[in-house]
Amino acid sequence: MQSPFTIDKYYSTDLSKSQVFEEMNNLDTEQQFGGLRTDKFIAQTSESGFIVIRNTYGLDGFTLEQYPTLEGYYISEKPLTINIVVKPRYFTILFFSIFVFTFIPASIFIDKMTINGIFRSPTIPERFLFAGVGGVIPGLWCYFGYIRPIKKAENWIVEKLRLSVIPGYGS
Repeated sequence: MQSPFTIDKYYSTDLSKSQVFEEMNNLDTEQQFGGLRTDKFIAQTSESGFIVIRNTYGLDGFTLEQYPTLEGYYISEKPLTINIVVKPRYFTILFFSIFVFTFIPASIFIDKMTINGIFRSPTIPERFLFAGVGGVIPGLWCYFGYIRPIKKAENWIVEKLRLSVIPGYGS
């Protein structure tokens, strides 16, 4: 059984093992949006595969997106077949999900709560505010910061190594 959000696919490429090795070792810091965003890559390569970690920072050093670790395992040589495994950071996704699954249902089903020192039923705008601040904002933060980078990481490695998916293998 595969974990949710995990990508485990088999790809083929026209590149040789040595060319993939060279591509992974030549990853350099990239600046995007006129230097507003910096991507730093850390790559480890071996005879059996590679691991790539991508860290993204804004101007102030604040991490914008948390990209998952990419693992590539060489399966065969001609053509080069690579098993790409992308595993997300489950702890942070679970952390943000707690807010979403707590505040949104509570804002819908709660009968009475203390608002400004008065125990009463919340109005519709107060319910929306409670759900938005407590559930929607952390949910969007989780999606844009931790879930969306999973697919972006897969698309990046597919483009970088000119990979084509092998149908019938993986998820």
